[in-house]
Amino acid sequence: MRNLFNFSIVVLAIFMAACGSKKNTESEEAVEEIVIPEPVIEYGFNLDSFVVERDTVQPGWTMSHMFQGYGLTQYQINIAAEMAADSSVGLRYIKEGKDYLMLCDREDTAKKLLYCIYPKSIVEYVVFDFTTDSIIVEKREKEWSIEEKMISGEIIKNSNLTFALDQQLKDINMTGEMAEHIAGVFAWTIDFFRLHPGDEFKAIYTEKSVEGKPFSVGEIKYAWFRHQGLEYYGFKYVVNADSNKVGFFDEKGKEMKRPFLMAPVKYSRISSGFTMKRFHPVQKRWKSHLGTDYAAPHGTPIMATADGTVIAASYTGGNGNYVKIYHDEVYSTQYLHMSGFAPGIKKGVRVRQGQVIGYVGSTGLATGPHVCYRFWKNGKQVNHRAEKFPPSVPMPDSILPKYLEFIEPIKARLDSLPITPYVVESDSINV
Repeated sequence: MRNLFNFSIVVLAIFMAACGSKKNTESEEAVEEIVIPEPVIEYGFNLDSFVVERDTVQPGWTMSHMFQGYGLTQYQINIAAEMAADSSVGLRYIKEGKDYLMLCDREDTAKKLLYCIYPKSIVEYVVFDFTTDSIIVEKREKEWSIEEKMISGEIIKNSNLTFALDQQLKDINMTGEMAEHIAGVFAWTIDFFRLHPGDEFKAIYTEKSVEGKPFSVGEIKYAWFRHQGLEYYGFKYVVNADSNKVGFFDEKGKEMKRPFLMAPVKYSRISSGFTMKRFHPVQKRWKSHLGTDYAAPHGTPIMATADGTVIAASYTGGNGNYVKIYHDEVYSTQYLHMSGFAPGIKKGVRVRQGQVIGYVGSTGLATGPHVCYRFWKNGKQVNHRAEKFPPSVPMPDSILPKYLEFIEPIKARLDSLPITPYVVESDSINV
């Protein structure tokens, strides 16, 4: 009897344990089925806290159109527009096709506007805050990251640096930035209007990304270019930490910067070179052309190719709007057919190398937008592209060993980076 009793207790215990286990399992399963959704966060706002309305700027819209229907007075709209146009925000007008957000009060059936979020770019956005009596308008930025990257490529027939870069970057803005940065490193040593098929390049640079999407080239840190069989290196280096003096130097410690830039514009093509005999497209006769024509889109910035003093900023029937710069007792330069002068450019003004002095146009005797760049040496016009300028001053012996030690591993990285081949995607390339 005792054994039967004990057996019954054991069976009952097993049964109760099983039931308890089943209840726990069911309870656990029930807990697992409860999913708490993640809050929807955009531009730093929890959108679950608002009634969210998304819209797009239509053709011809002003800020008044954007704010219509949200209970704002015209006075409030005018104040918001004035605050947005302030230099700290820089939003003077809204752009057609731009998407924006309106965040309204969930408890207000009249759809009271609390915030308007207008994106200026992939990173910057403007927040209009109507939650208090005092309207607040401020520019904010999304969190972005920066990462070191490497790129390489080659120039093929009927191509150029921009095409080679665009194959990999696939973004017109980043391609333009990268081309400008690379050309900037070698602006004193390589004529980018004479690139040859087979020329190659490599660069170590920083890339900015937001929400995992690249949007900008930060800077070129180190670069290499093979042009017509010659190799050129450029390493960014802080020469003097106290004065924060930074420059680009080659593999031997010589500064990349030279007395003159190779060209007065960054994006263009040579439409007519220096020659003693050319058929003038306007005057319809043969005459000398003592300059180099760089064809570029209307409004392209024109740069002073060297430090100097403006000795003329004027207009003539043949030259159109032009600027002439005196550099020293040997050299002077002139820039013709401008659409207009840059702010502050007038006779007697001192300018720096690379400073914008005007913009490409077609004033004077010109058939299309370009800048005619003229170069004087000892009072005589010469072909600047045939000139041999003195080399830059080498780095002081006191810091050269440290510099060479610094660039050694970087140069090895550049040398080991393979060239990304150019893949032709169509039968022809229009340059």
